[in-house]
Amino acid sequence: MRHSYAVIDLNALVNNIKEIKRVAGNKKLISIIKDNAYGHGAVRVIEKLNDYTSIYGVANIKEALYLKKYTDKPFIILGGFFPEEIKYFNDRMMPVVFDMESLNLLSKTDKKLYVHLEFDTGMGRTGFSIQEVEDIIKILKGVKKVKLMGIMAHLACAESDEEYTKRQINIFYDIIDKLRKYGINFDDAHIANSAGMFYKLDDVLNAVRPGIMIYGSYPAPKYKKLIELKPVMTFKSRIVYLKTVDKGTYISYGCTFKTRKKSLIATVSAGYGDGYPRNLSNRGIVYVENRGLAPVVGTVCMDMFMIDVTDLPDVKKGDSVVLWGDGHGEVHPDNVAKRAETISYELFCHLPERVKRVYR
Repeated sequence: MRHSYAVIDLNALVNNIKEIKRVAGNKKLISIIKDNAYGHGAVRVIEKLNDYTSIYGVANIKEALYLKKYTDKPFIILGGFFPEEIKYFNDRMMPVVFDMESLNLLSKTDKKLYVHLEFDTGMGRTGFSIQEVEDIIKILKGVKKVKLMGIMAHLACAESDEEYTKRQINIFYDIIDKLRKYGINFDDAHIANSAGMFYKLDDVLNAVRPGIMIYGSYPAPKYKKLIELKPVMTFKSRIVYLKTVDKGTYISYGCTFKTRKKSLIATVSAGYGDGYPRNLSNRGIVYVENRGLAPVVGTVCMDMFMIDVTDLPDVKKGDSVVLWGDGHGEVHPDNVAKRAETISYELFCHLPERVKRVYR
C-alpha cells in the first residue's frame, strides 16, 4: 500500500557476486553487509551470498548478533568495540582491533578470542601505525587466548589515485613481513575494497572485501569495462497528481522554478522523507515507465516532488516512476548520485524504513 517502494532484484545480486568472484579469482570474499546490506535487506542478501562468501563484514556487534542466525559464516566487526561487548566475541564474532588500549584490554580477558588487526597505511581513520608493530608483537607473544585470525587495512582512494594506493599496499606488505619475521601468523590478510580488487595483489593478500559492487554500483566509471554489474535496488514511486499550468507559474517551496511555457506538471508521491535527496531539486531526472525521462522541477519536498512531463506521451495519474535503479541509464544509481553530489552508497543507506523493500 506504499506509494514508494524499492524493488530488490535478487538475480542481479547473484550476477554481481559471480562477477566479483570472477575478478577475485581464488581469493576469499569478505562480503560487506553493514547498515542492513547498504539498505537492501541483509537477511535476504545473505541468502544469496552465502555460497560465495567466506566472512561477512558488519559495522558493530549489534548487526552481527542479529544476523548470525541466518548464516553459519563468521563476522568481522569493522567498527571497533566497547568493553561491555567483549562477552559476545567468539570464533564467529571477530572484532577488528585498531588501537593499543583495545588490544591490551583483550589480552587480559579470560575467554578465547579471535581477532583481526587493522593497520593505518594511509587512510587516516583508524588503525595501528607501522611503528606500533613491535609493541603488538610483544603483546601477542605474551597471550595464549587471543588468536590472530587476520590483518587488514583500508584503501583511501583506490578508484582515483593509483600511485597512492600502491604505496598503501606496499606499506601493508612491509607490515606483513615484519609480523611474520617475528613468528606472528594469521589466516587472512586483506586490504582491497571494491576498487582495490583490480590491482595486482600478491598471494599473501588472500582475501578481498567487496562492498558497493555487490549492490550493482561501480567505484568509478572506468570499471564498467572490467566488470558487468546490474543495479540491485530500483526505487520507485507513482504520479499522484497532474495539472496544466501557464507560462510563468512558480513550482514548489521557495519559488525556485518558473515555467517557461504552458506545461504539464506531475507530482510524484515521494520526497526526502523517503530518501530522495533534496539536493536533486531542479537537477534530478526520473524515468516515467513506458513514457520517458522527465526533469525534477522545483524544490523536493518531504513527501512529494514535481516533474515536468509536458513532452511525454499519455502520462496518467498512477503511472510508475523510477527514481533510481533499472530501467534507463540516466537513472542508474551512480548517475543519480552524481547529480545529487553524493555517492550511491548514501542513496541506498538513506532509504528509510517507510520505503517497503519488495524482493524479486
